[in-house]
Amino acid sequence: MFTTIPAILMLVVGAFTLALSVHRRLQTGRSPVVLTYGDDAEGFGGRLFRIIVAALVAHLLAAAIVPAGVDAVVGRIPALDRPPLAWLGLALMALGGVLTMLSQWSMRDSWKIGIPEAQDAPLVTSGLYAFSRNPIYVGMVAALIGTMLAVPNVVSAALALSAWISISYQIRMEESHLFGAFGETYRAYCQRVRRWI
Repeated sequence: MFTTIPAILMLVVGAFTLALSVHRRLQTGRSPVVLTYGDDAEGFGGRLFRIIVAALVAHLLAAAIVPAGVDAVVGRIPALDRPPLAWLGLALMALGGVLTMLSQWSMRDSWKIGIPEAQDAPLVTSGLYAFSRNPIYVGMVAALIGTMLAVPNVVSAALALSAWISISYQIRMEESHLFGAFGETYRAYCQRVRRWI
């Protein structure tokens, strides 16, 4: 049972993100996906994150389809391989997924995947964004920690750590963009609200 639920939870969040992207595009006539593919820092960060997410999805699908095969190849982390931790991991994955989806939805037209060339939407500072400047990323990190507990092997741990580093890098690039776009308004927001929680 523990082998299929993590993959299902990851696919639900991915399907929601895809559906929201399509919805926003139909609603506004513009795609919220503004990832760049250049050789600059933003392009590198975006490519790295896409590779990590693809590897995580592939790993969870493999663990769901052939759990004994994945365990035979990568083994499990004995200290984390306990049913109570697996249940905690599933709960964190679910809560993190819900937080990610609610945070994406609540940004309305300001929600983007990537950093836009020109800021064409208002700064969101209310709702979940009154408690964290990055609730989407807080949800993603919670889900990643949950993944490591629900599927306790070296690959899950390495991907969770890599994704956290990539997310931390992305946050700093987004902050730089938002400082440039909103100036003192964003600086005041940063003084009021923490980066994470």
